[in-house]
Amino acid sequence: MRFDAYDLPVSTSSGPALKSYDHGVDALVSWKESATGLFRRAIELDPELAIAHAGLAVCLVHDDLAAEAMAACEAARAAAIAAKVTPRERVYVEAIGLFVTGQWVACEQLIGAHLKTYPRDLVIAWRLYEMFFWEGRPQDMLELTTTLMEYYPADSYMLGLHAFAVEENGRRGEAARLAEAALARNAEDPWAVHALAHALFESGSFKAGATRLPPAILACTGMNWFSHHLRWHEALMHFARGDYGSARELSHRYMEHHPSAYTNDLHDSTSMLWRFDLVGQDTGDRWKPFAAIARERVKGMNMPFTEPHLALALAATKDKAAAQVQLDRLKIQAQGDESKLFGEVVIPLIEGLHAFADGDYPLVVAKIEPIRSRIIGIGGSFAQRDVFTDTLFEAAFRAGDTERCGRFLGERIARRPDYHWVSRAG
Repeated sequence: MRFDAYDLPVSTSSGPALKSYDHGVDALVSWKESATGLFRRAIELDPELAIAHAGLAVCLVHDDLAAEAMAACEAARAAAIAAKVTPRERVYVEAIGLFVTGQWVACEQLIGAHLKTYPRDLVIAWRLYEMFFWEGRPQDMLELTTTLMEYYPADSYMLGLHAFAVEENGRRGEAARLAEAALARNAEDPWAVHALAHALFESGSFKAGATRLPPAILACTGMNWFSHHLRWHEALMHFARGDYGSARELSHRYMEHHPSAYTNDLHDSTSMLWRFDLVGQDTGDRWKPFAAIARERVKGMNMPFTEPHLALALAATKDKAAAQVQLDRLKIQAQGDESKLFGEVVIPLIEGLHAFADGDYPLVVAKIEPIRSRIIGIGGSFAQRDVFTDTLFEAAFRAGDTERCGRFLGERIARRPDYHWVSRAG
């Protein structure tokens, strides 16, 4: 029996395999490209290292390689049986399997019980945190990290997770301090940079964010696709200041130069372009490659958060045929959705986006205003979901709806004084 970097039991006789696994975990939580290779190397050194197969599955599902991720989960289960692993590793493998296959209710229950015994099982704790994020449950994220913080006294990763959860619960000043403390422990912690970006953005510290983020991002070497998301945050700082030229340059360099079909890249690319359209910045034919990607993606099922981001590209290019394909599929999907999220939130939100592109601004208000309080349920952060609420607010202005304009504008500026909305008030 050996123990990993978090003092947890691991069933392997190979020291080099365990070392590669530990490095893989560190790379995974550091959003490094090397994580996949490190888990594969651990498996080469010990094919029965079940948790290395499970770690690889997490990397693969994050890279949109669903079939490969499920195969890695099956390999993890087989290895767990062959190696007669500890109860902790058995739950680890099962939890990752449930996570990868989308059985999140069962996964949440399993992880919740597991963490009571193994609170330092960071990879598993992070999966629960991730599920809460994509289910729009910031209070649960904060409760989780608050409970776990005492078990990670010198760990930047948990502190960064906690900082972001604190920010998403409205405590922006505290979140910024926590994020900076995490970066003082480990300057190469991208999630701490991410938490800091959110805290500065939501507190309206756009100039400070535009100055602080570039060196912080550069310090995080070897990052995977998450580096693009941090650059999206940098672009948002400039956008919120009204420096649309700098925002456009960053968008072109990191989001548009090589149009990506990867899910999280699409979230950033389409929402950034839509924001330019909202404030009257011409996007020309920059939508075309993303609309082509969206046409393919809407043929299959996607996360609730992804569906409206695909719709942004289809609405902007007025691709009615692909839009109908998406809506028809979603209506069928909604019939079996016990949460009613797809039928009662995702579909009307998408219909509102198409109405905006068509210039039917009263219809936008009619579609989106009744579901405003439920949009959080599609997941993501407050900053990410702003693209939808801002569409509603802009529609009210373009419709000449004086009462709503005054109400929405007061609410929006009180929350965060972005240049576009301040200029509307002027």
